[in-house]
Parts: sequence; C-alpha cells; structure tokens
Amino acid sequence: MRIVATFAAALGLVVAVAGTASADEPTGITFWQADFSGQSVNYTPTTDACVALPFAVHSELNASSSAFLLYTTPDCSGYAITIPATDLHSLVNHDVRSFALTRD
Repeated sequence: MRIVATFAAALGLVVAVAGTASADEPTGITFWQADFSGQSVNYTPTTDACVALPFAVHSELNASSSAFLLYTTPDCSGYAITIPATDLHSLVNHDVRSFALTRD
C-alpha cells in the first residue's frame, strides 16, 4: 500500500509541474529527506555555486527550467548525478548532500 501512496503522491507532483505554474505550485528544486516524505527544503538558485544541503536527501522535484548536478559529498566534489529540468526523481540508493546548477 505504501508503494501505491508514494506513486499517487509522485503522480500529483508530476501533474503540478506539467501545468502552468500558479502561486500554489512548487518552483525551483525541492528535496525530501525520504521518498517524497520527511523533512523538505526548497531552493531557487541563481548561480552555479555549490549548495550544501542541511540533511541527506533521497528524492527531488525540479520544477525549474534548469538542470542540476547532485553530489553525495557536502562540497560538490566527485561523481555527480545530472537532474534535468522539470524532473521528479527518487534517489533511495544515494545520500545526496549538495547540488549545483549545471555549468553549460
């Protein structure tokens, strides 16, 4: 049943991202501590500076038009996972600890 509830919540987020943004819809990139649950934090970065997250995250909603690099280190070093614009992703096998806008 937890899988169904998680899928329903994720589907709701995808629908929100697909439509025209309103004041109630998310913007920027939102991270959750667990699989779209637990603590959350939202950012709308404007530079490609590294941002250390306040806790390890395991899911994200990128409601922006920018791609992001996600890192398991707190200083944006090492291997990165690229998250495209308007992406919804569960990262249960990674402890994401920092992120940055992609550097094109």
